[in-house]
Amino acid sequence: MRLAFSPLPWFRPARPDIPALQAAGDIDGLVRLLASPDPDVPWQAAGALAGLGTAATGRLLGEIDSLDPGVRLGVVEALGEIGDPAAAVPLLGVLAGDESGEVRWAAALALGNLGGKEAVPSLVQALGDPDKYVRLGAATSLGRLGWEPAGDEERASLLIARQEWGSLRPLGAGAYRPLLRATRDRDPAIRVRAVDALGELGDVQGSEACDLVLRDPDSEVRWRATLALPRCGIAHGRLPMGLVRRPRQGKSPLVAAALNLLFLGLGYSYLDRWYGLVLFQVNLTVIVVASLVWGPFLPYLASYSVSALFAAQTWFSARRGAALAGMG
Repeated sequence: MRLAFSPLPWFRPARPDIPALQAAGDIDGLVRLLASPDPDVPWQAAGALAGLGTAATGRLLGEIDSLDPGVRLGVVEALGEIGDPAAAVPLLGVLAGDESGEVRWAAALALGNLGGKEAVPSLVQALGDPDKYVRLGAATSLGRLGWEPAGDEERASLLIARQEWGSLRPLGAGAYRPLLRATRDRDPAIRVRAVDALGELGDVQGSEACDLVLRDPDSEVRWRATLALPRCGIAHGRLPMGLVRRPRQGKSPLVAAALNLLFLGLGYSYLDRWYGLVLFQVNLTVIVVASLVWGPFLPYLASYSVSALFAAQTWFSARRGAALAGMG
């Protein structure tokens, strides 16, 4: 009979009694729990702090600049649920400047919960945030606040934040600049959708779009651009010139050649070829055995002469492989 091993109960850290802390009004104790490594504890503590209402606002605002992003996230979520107008200005600062996308996202949602119209300009600006979740949070809060876009560009930014790509076409040229901004997004899936939407618009300022998306590091984005941009009035003949300027990725032929010159076989290992390590071991063994017979000079001289040939072959082979891979 096999017994399953389980840790002794006294080695497990005891879960804090969050309801008891809330009932006692222990705000400091709950704030400390926002830094707990247990994934369940911080959000429960944030909920308990929110349940204490505006009595917790001052203490929470004192932690809004914590060095721990988990603490900042819990603070912002609690402040959003409390809905105290005193938190509006600090939350606007978080939305504008926090380095964590999750914290900015929570701040965008919290500002919508507070209901103050003074947050609208910052939320509109957040529609251009580099993080897609922050943009969605800003769009959600703007909807709660009853905001209406002032023109086609703002409407396009709102639709892109909600990823309602199919609604962009009626906006025509007004959607061009927000879509061009979306082609620079860090998420390649967003860039792909932006390229497709540019193609659907048809009559756009294609030169700048062509230059950007054909040089995208993601091969899927470049491929969708190749299909979409001719619908924008960009001649097929311009596409190869745009594609050739894309950033080259992959293993460096120079590094592979240098490794094979100095340590025959390791250049092939660098290129992920299975025989590289075998060749390295064989070459090293031959050098050691030959050195016992003829001394170290001649075996090393012969080895480097052979390595130079392999290095040249590696250079041309790696360059050809990189060129073929780059066509994707």
